Amino acid sequence: MFGYVRPLVAELKVSEAERYSALYCGLCRAMGHATGQLSRLTLSYDFTFFAAVRLILEGAAPVFAPMRCPAHPASRRLTVEPHPTLTFTAALSAAMADAKTDDDLADERGFSWMKPALRKPFTASISRRAAKLLPPDTDAQIEQRLARLAEKERAGCPSLDETASLFGDLLGFLFALRLDGERASLASRIGTAVGKFVYLCDAADDLADDVRRGRYNPIAAGWGPLALEDGRLSPMVKSSLSASAPIGLEALGEAAEDLDPAHVFTPIVKNIVYLGLPASLGRVLDGRKAEKTGGMPGKERL
Repeated sequence: MFGYVRPLVAELKVSEAERYSALYCGLCRAMGHATGQLSRLTLSYDFTFFAAVRLILEGAAPVFAPMRCPAHPASRRLTVEPHPTLTFTAALSAAMADAKTDDDLADERGFSWMKPALRKPFTASISRRAAKLLPPDTDAQIEQRLARLAEKERAGCPSLDETASLFGDLLGFLFALRLDGERASLASRIGTAVGKFVYLCDAADDLADDVRRGRYNPIAAGWGPLALEDGRLSPMVKSSLSASAPIGLEALGEAAEDLDPAHVFTPIVKNIVYLGLPASLGRVLDGRKAEKTGGMPGKERL
């Protein structure tokens, strides 16, 4: 994912902001231990959200403690202590980082191809470490879902909803992995809705660049020359996305309401769902690029 799944910090309570930062730091430390110190470079807001949702669904009570880290050596910072859920999240993050690299290699041309080519040995290495911590068929399941999406994109599918649903299926699978029963169902609902939203935002965010480089983009495929106006999202596309995106967010909100209200991370997850995601959409529609972070393959790379 690409930095869209983040809280609206100004609306978090001070204690909630500290806990979110502590989870972010805790995941970073878990990545260093589980998949190697360099894997921390792929740390993302998006997998921090994943970790929060999983901790809630698993009924896990995080332990917070002040610690030092190389990035902030001058002071001790609050962090979540090591937990199996953070290790699991770190492993998935590494697996998806390698999947993104493979997608970039398949999609890019010319000098742009060099970036993923240079990155591949690193992501392959952390993915091999991650595989030891994940169910045996995880990589195959990810590849199958990405292959279905790639097939649609190679065919120039003009339906944003259709392609976004396929990406949502991937995230629904990841969110529910190793859960069962009602918890798996709820996790899948959340992951599916988030995946569809992220795909939509990413398509809008990258539209002008994709058109310029001749890459597939579902908005360009569906709207043709009407997609852009003066190199930016056309008013018609903005209006369409403004109307369609909240429908998916409504489903996500309904799922979020089924999370344990007493868990320490539930208010943070709800802030992201109700405030953070709409703010990300607003930035994209206004033409302000998101602060993209590592971890997930995107639609134009598949």
